[in-house]
Amino acid sequence: MERNTLETVLGAVVLLVAAGFLYLIYSETEIGAASSGYPLELRFDSGGSTIVGTDVRIAGVKVGTVVDQRFDAEAYQAVVTIEVNNEVKLPKDTSAVVTSDGLLGDNYILLNIGGDAEMLAPKERIRNVQGAINLADLINKFVVGTEGGAN
Repeated sequence: MERNTLETVLGAVVLLVAAGFLYLIYSETEIGAASSGYPLELRFDSGGSTIVGTDVRIAGVKVGTVVDQRFDAEAYQAVVTIEVNNEVKLPKDTSAVVTSDGLLGDNYILLNIGGDAEMLAPKERIRNVQGAINLADLINKFVVGTEGGAN
């Protein structure tokens, strides 16, 4: 009987410790963070390197995240919705580039701030975008000298 009681108490302690770790992870990461930003839309011809959760950065600092990605079958484009922190106001001529943290680093969306006096409103679209660069095409341009090979 004493062994069953000891196992029950030990099991309860393990469950409490596991619950504590889950709470710590949930509270210290952005998983449990309430939405504190506004959505903007980007349209890429080749935006496949971004997924939900991809960082959105300005000058290397995270200011938002990708919250949705879908395909527009009429325009044949990737439509990416980002959420930018409320304290960050972006001019209408802001541009976006999909880039990476190095040769093997994670991809992220870099926002280049424009100089327009008017600011983007929630749900508006950033019009000047550049998708991810295809590494194979870049190597082909370097080796062959032209894209698609020499004729």
